[in-house]
Amino acid sequence: MALAADEGRATNSNRHSIDDPPPTPMRPDAGRRDFLKASTAIAGSALLGRASKTFSADSKPIHVASMFDVTGGLSIYGLPEMNVSRMTIEHINKSGGVLGRPLHLHEYDTQSKIELYSRYAQEIGANDDIAVVVGCITGASREAARPVLSKNGKLLFFPSVDEGGECDKYTFMQGADCLQMETPLVDWAVKNAGKTFYVVAADYVYGHVATAWTKSLVEKAGGSVVGIEFVPLDVSDFGATIRKIQTAKPAVIMANTVGGNHVAFYRQFAAAGLNRNIRIVSPSFGLGNEQLVLAPEETKGIVVAYSYFESLNNPENKAFVASYRKAYPDAGPLMDLPVQVWNGWHQWKMAVEKAGSTDIDKVVAAMESAIPFQGPNGHVVMDPISHRNIQDINLATVNAKREYEILHTQKQVRPSTQVVGSESCDLVGKDKGSHRMILPKT
Repeated sequence: MALAADEGRATNSNRHSIDDPPPTPMRPDAGRRDFLKASTAIAGSALLGRASKTFSADSKPIHVASMFDVTGGLSIYGLPEMNVSRMTIEHINKSGGVLGRPLHLHEYDTQSKIELYSRYAQEIGANDDIAVVVGCITGASREAARPVLSKNGKLLFFPSVDEGGECDKYTFMQGADCLQMETPLVDWAVKNAGKTFYVVAADYVYGHVATAWTKSLVEKAGGSVVGIEFVPLDVSDFGATIRKIQTAKPAVIMANTVGGNHVAFYRQFAAAGLNRNIRIVSPSFGLGNEQLVLAPEETKGIVVAYSYFESLNNPENKAFVASYRKAYPDAGPLMDLPVQVWNGWHQWKMAVEKAGSTDIDKVVAAMESAIPFQGPNGHVVMDPISHRNIQDINLATVNAKREYEILHTQKQVRPSTQVVGSESCDLVGKDKGSHRMILPKT
């Protein structure tokens, strides 16, 4: 995606400590994200300062960091993720911190600009105090930051759903991978809609790898892919794509789309009347609460698969939702990404306390011991081979009230250790020294 000449510029206002007064994020486009406007306010301007009253004056803080797109086109994801990052740090500090020490959060607003992920990763890498990063949203942003962080001996916890293929000893993924999400989506679609698929995907690493998985899984289920369209993240005119779909006449659309601009696809799809005869399934729709931006008739019947929905009925989720609503009373519904931020911080905390140290190799070993955690999305545990969470996956559909109705839950779905069309990763075996990304040969 081409970037304007001045997009790489950053100011000190894009990075701040949680002890500092919070910055005022750039106002999101009101036409797309009014429902998130309350999320731009931080609940409490000095969370660590308030929580640190429980620590002695000589308690040395543990420095940690988050990098999220608080502003720009991907802020529909980044804002709630940064909000939950702040909320989690406050919660951990109020609960006694980590190893009896308070956490000091360094926040980086990457402004939906890939070059800022690389720049801030270099800054974090040069800071000997920072022990871990929970951050990044897209595969492209992760791959701008991960090699830099890994080279500098920094742990990265990546809370987004993603394509898989990360094979890095110092990286842990909380979000579900393509295999975990697309398998139930394809199986459901073949049984309930038809066997011919058209794929509309974001034109970057996630979209291409997710589409490779779609093709593989559709063929395995006895279906066929009759068309594929890769669309740049900055495109919002889907007229040509709609015409191609009308010609191909598939039974199912697999929407591997990403970002605020791609919301337009669903609107234009419905405007053309295609939603009357073609079913949409997606591993990415709703992560930014797109169902609130679109009209009910534009979203009704879309089927998604995630580990988390706000309606999950368990004590951990009820407490999590209550805390979030107290901090951000006017924010939109919670989706998978912010919950995985919560899980990531707590899984790191548990590993540090088991290791008795923030030493990176000791923490990695503790993570690979598969410490169970009960999060808002239920039971999660890290698979040591892939460094991905084993977790429940819920299949759900959007109803006329813009709410998600859970259709089915698959318990404790394991992630993939194989990259579609390519090689496998074993981070406690043959790849225990690896710091790379595996891409599909397709």
